[in-house]
Amino acid sequence: MKTKSLHAKTHQAFWEAIASKYLEDVEHGHIKDAFIGYVILDWVNDINTGLINQPEEILNIWYSFEQYDKWLLRSMLSSEKIIEQIEKIYYENQEEIIEVLGNDDPSYVNDFSADFYLNNGIDVPA
Repeated sequence: MKTKSLHAKTHQAFWEAIASKYLEDVEHGHIKDAFIGYVILDWVNDINTGLINQPEEILNIWYSFEQYDKWLLRSMLSSEKIIEQIEKIYYENQEEIIEVLGNDDPSYVNDFSADFYLNNGIDVPA
């Protein structure tokens, strides 16, 4: 059984488009941009893409598909605030991120970006 969400596909496309802007030429780009782009993709995977075939999880967290859809819409309307939260996570952990990345190019931030976002969380404003 697939989700009955009306906005999951739109939400996914919206956030993936934003992430792709941060990840343009990621191998030669900035670590901060790579971090933001990959955290967005991690987050979308966890709260959207990974739930498409798990409607029971959506109901466990949001109690109804209507509430889930409202939450998805709020996240899109609050995109600037969500990106600010990700930037804050980056700046608060910048030294550790750079240390973990070592001599690898910024695309390798993808290997550990989820750890930082999961430890800090992302809040969708009401």
